[in-house]
Amino acid sequence: MKESKRSKDFDRMIIEAIREKFSFFAWQSIAGIIEKCELKVKAYRKDFKEIELELLPDQDGQLSKVISGNKLLNVYVPGLSVSFTSELKSISEDKKIKIYSPKEFTFFERRKHERVIPAKTCFVSFEHNGRIVRKSIYDFSMGGIAIVLPRSDKILVKKNKESRACVLEIGLKKIKIKAECVNSSVVDRFKVENLPYGGFKIAFRFIEMAKDDKAYFVEFIIHELLSKQIHKKAN
Repeated sequence: MKESKRSKDFDRMIIEAIREKFSFFAWQSIAGIIEKCELKVKAYRKDFKEIELELLPDQDGQLSKVISGNKLLNVYVPGLSVSFTSELKSISEDKKIKIYSPKEFTFFERRKHERVIPAKTCFVSFEHNGRIVRKSIYDFSMGGIAIVLPRSDKILVKKNKESRACVLEIGLKKIKIKAECVNSSVVDRFKVENLPYGGFKIAFRFIEMAKDDKAYFVEFIIHELLSKQIHKKAN
């Protein structure tokens, strides 16, 4: 995590966000409850020191919940691994939202899909050697999951092996997916809190997921990412 003053690096990232059509999430945490509003970035006017965002149609009721009393917006951009706080400039009748460019921003480790360790234990079940194996998930990303096992519970999964009968358990929700093993590596001693003797990490990439399940999963990941931001901000 690195806090920086607004600079040409920030300018380049916002231009990238416009080009790639990244989602911006305005958020607010009150008494441990996270409210969020998804926005799309439309323009960056450097000379006017403003960023123009557009409210998504199904987010109309959320905007008022994320604007603080002093008209500040907390903003997190998962695609850039960037967060910042900006002052609200204006809201037009057609739901165009203008915010002032932030004076500073926080940049987290950049990766294609930021990973989060879930606050509550989640599970994945998959077939291995003719039987169903159920293991707790170590971390999630938009693109896949990883499990970490102790040395005594090692499972050999070949790289690029597809599993068509995977089930993710997120709370009471069960999501059927097709996944592929993309990596298997050794975990050093003491790197994971409950594995003082080390173990093995197996990473899976999602290949297929139903549209409704994907929407639920994305909502879950964004909530976990925002919880992570709140924790970092508090520390």
